[in-house]
Amino acid sequence: MKIDLHVHTEFSKDSNTPLRRVVREAERKELDGIAVTDHDTVEGFKRIKDMDHDLHIIPGIEITTDEGELLGLFVEKEIKKRCAEEVVDEVHRRGGLVIVPHPFDPFRGFKSWKQLDFDGIETFNSRNLLGAMNRKAENYAEEVGCMRSAGSDAHTAWEIGKAYVKADAENIDEFKKRFEEQDVEIHGIKSSPTSYILGNFEKLKYKLLTDE
Repeated sequence: MKIDLHVHTEFSKDSNTPLRRVVREAERKELDGIAVTDHDTVEGFKRIKDMDHDLHIIPGIEITTDEGELLGLFVEKEIKKRCAEEVVDEVHRRGGLVIVPHPFDPFRGFKSWKQLDFDGIETFNSRNLLGAMNRKAENYAEEVGCMRSAGSDAHTAWEIGKAYVKADAENIDEFKKRFEEQDVEIHGIKSSPTSYILGNFEKLKYKLLTDE
């Protein structure tokens, strides 16, 4: 089973990919599933899981904390807390996993994440501008023995599937078990810098239109 564990949809303020396009691209890339991890909302997950497709959909959310972003995987409800430590506790209370996204990206990470009770880190994020960021994450995960994750961090349709976690599983429960046991393979290629620019453009457009 191949699952991209970090995908954004039109319900993220810096993405405009319609849900049906997300599904179509994931199927075209021959993924078995995706984790829908929109910024601070699970609305995309709730809608996409009920659509007509054969994909396995993992509930997730990329939570904006007061220190940086955290991924909550296997979380089906929004988390309103903004204190990083409280976010971690809330994800765990709901049976989810806390993954630190793009941990060594100086533009998108936050310095104190090592002090948190996280479960794992993204050792491959396709949107990291430099390959060294992913290599540093891989080395760190091996050094401390934390879980390794991978995701495209797709904000555009063509990014979907550029990174994924592969496990010998037939359903989401089995996949989660293999993932927690780290009986998985990490795969990924970098996205074009153009994708990062387009995501920032969408974020700016959202801010201008909503005045937030």
